[in-house]
Amino acid sequence: MLNSFSKNLKDDISAGIAVFLVSVPLSLGIAMASGAPPLSGLITGIIGGLIVSQLSGSTLGINGTAAGLTVIILAAIQQLGFNAFLLAVVLAGLIQIGMGILRAGVIAYYFPSSVINGMLYGIGLILFLKQIPHAVGYDRDYEGDVNFIQSDQYSSFSELNHMLNSLSPGAVLISLLSLASLLIWEFLIKDKHPLLRLLQGGLVALLVGVLANLLLANFYPAWELKNAHLVMIPVFEHPSDVLSQLYLPDFARLFDPKVYWFALTIALVASIETLLTVEAVDKLDPYKRITPTSRELIVQGIGNICAGFIGGLPMTQLIIRSSINIESGAKSRTAALVQSLLLLFTIIFIPGVFNLVPLASLASILLLAGYRLARPQVFENMYMAGKYHFIPFCATVLGLVLTDLLTGIAIGMSFALIAILIENYRGSFYLRETHIGNKTVLRLSEQVSFLNKANVQRTLKQLPPGSEVVIDATRSKFIDYDIFEIIQNFRSEAQLKGIKLTVENLRGYGTLPPPETVGAQTSASQQSLTPAEVLAILKEGNERFVNNLKSNRNLLEQVNDTRKGQFPIAIILSCIDSRTSVELIFDQGLGDVFSARVAGNVVNDDILGSMEFACKLAGSKLIVVLGHSLCGAVKGACADVELDHLTGLLQKIKPAVHAVRAEFDAKNPPEQPVLVQKVAERNVHLSVEQIRKQSPLLDGMAKAGQIDIVGAMYDVETGQVEFYADTQTAAACCQAHPAAVAPAVTNVIPIGLQALGKSAV
Repeated sequence: MLNSFSKNLKDDISAGIAVFLVSVPLSLGIAMASGAPPLSGLITGIIGGLIVSQLSGSTLGINGTAAGLTVIILAAIQQLGFNAFLLAVVLAGLIQIGMGILRAGVIAYYFPSSVINGMLYGIGLILFLKQIPHAVGYDRDYEGDVNFIQSDQYSSFSELNHMLNSLSPGAVLISLLSLASLLIWEFLIKDKHPLLRLLQGGLVALLVGVLANLLLANFYPAWELKNAHLVMIPVFEHPSDVLSQLYLPDFARLFDPKVYWFALTIALVASIETLLTVEAVDKLDPYKRITPTSRELIVQGIGNICAGFIGGLPMTQLIIRSSINIESGAKSRTAALVQSLLLLFTIIFIPGVFNLVPLASLASILLLAGYRLARPQVFENMYMAGKYHFIPFCATVLGLVLTDLLTGIAIGMSFALIAILIENYRGSFYLRETHIGNKTVLRLSEQVSFLNKANVQRTLKQLPPGSEVVIDATRSKFIDYDIFEIIQNFRSEAQLKGIKLTVENLRGYGTLPPPETVGAQTSASQQSLTPAEVLAILKEGNERFVNNLKSNRNLLEQVNDTRKGQFPIAIILSCIDSRTSVELIFDQGLGDVFSARVAGNVVNDDILGSMEFACKLAGSKLIVVLGHSLCGAVKGACADVELDHLTGLLQKIKPAVHAVRAEFDAKNPPEQPVLVQKVAERNVHLSVEQIRKQSPLLDGMAKAGQIDIVGAMYDVETGQVEFYADTQTAAACCQAHPAAVAPAVTNVIPIGLQALGKSAV
């Protein structure tokens, strides 16, 4: 943990400084627009970083007072007075804690990505539009306003017209110099040396702006920016005077119904804005970490209680400041802590220094932040996602730009709901989950919409590190972009958590083409394969079988395709055990492999003749001797069972029994299961050796590289097949070095016919 902290510290400090630079004017502007003391907005930002961000599950989220609450705060202060309003903030925090305990945060998972992306894009456009007037010195609207209709009754668009009559040459010069220095530093200078990365481009821009304004004051006073064109933090004669600006809730109004009405309104609006921002921040997070939303409501409630007790405004998680935090390279919640400590230090010790900062210089930073949120590429990507995502995205963007945050989201959600209803009309949407030991298999249905988002995210989030998960989209004909995005993000998360992930037939999103159908082997495909390639095909097939997957095959088509001839690529000798069907174990279809089955997978003349036919005449490239665990025939041979014709068959396994017994120390008898397993393995090695010795034809083909002969062991408990790299060499090695085999006994008590009858052959 300490190493991680120190490793990320330089990035977090740099990002914290960047957020701090914009937090001061935004917090002051929102506080003044709300009719509250200017310091109250800064108090909320300090609590947000010192307390809320440290308790939150959101790693990169920044908390503070939000412009979306301005109208509610203004009305509450006017009707209740500031102290009674603070009581409403405390009660709102208690309501949020209750909502979190009741897990109301789950509603965040039902915000479509089209709406979240629209919110980010819309906020970027608004930020860009709102900063243009500040960049030219027209500062009538407060910094941080995101509403279309402003407090001065101008709109975001009409403001652009009015600013032309109030252009300030000094502001234009300062904003251009600040923006130029910001771009040059970020894109040309910053990466030249590691030490330069510690200095944020935003700080460079502000320093350039302050220096430029000081030069104007000395050499061209007519262009100097003063008063309302600068940041205005309250200045105190002594640091202790800050305490006089802290206000307490008026608990005498505890039974006033208006207090509870505003408390409920603040809690609901702040919670919705927070949940929307949490989803947006998680989407921007380069590490794709997921924030526990109900926990976030609880910590937001704690933050509002603290803010209400000392004179702060209601808080939410903030998308503009959070996006700047992420773009500035923050790695952990330390960045939020840094920005709040800087806020506290500035208020107490150096408010006058920060009051030298021109708003035009700050506008340059926010203009770049707005552009980054509203990149043209985002618009293009949403268009490519399809009309069911693009239309709600556009509706959200237009709603935000032309109204306010909550109204814009409501408009976007309405369009998204219509799209959902249209999609759902096409069929049922569900997710089937199966657990096999430590493995989770998620099998998607034919139609999958974003309604599955919460279930999929919860299921993937609950997977423990080191587990295995299989996501099978073979049956899917339609997959919503949200589900596709979650699965793509989980690929990165799975690597970080050490989860073995297998994704089958995820063919994109939207309406999907049918999965490719696997046809039967043809003469051309058979002849083009080498023995090694055939072995790889069998290994891949077994991997699918273990993951409860299978290739898409039309068996009726394969019947028709093979009616005029067969071209199997391998012949597999296995036991007659009902659990060892090789076509299933290796996920093969009709006409793909020859299957020879006999109890104990022993070799005889008939088996050898079948193998010679398969390889020499039918063109198969691989012979596999497949043993299996818990083999009944091997158990019978170990127990010296005798039963009519079975006695002769078990005699063929006896050489393996004698060889294994000879390797064990008689004083350390093995457990019966250990003996049986080792005999089964040795029986495979000896069977491969018999094939080579008793069939000069097959041995010659193997030496010529035309075929290969390998042994393998199938685990009936896991479904896994282990291939022996060089069975003949391995068998010879075991015979030459018996000490390499684990000790076991030579004396085995016969278990008789009763045990044989209970075991599966």
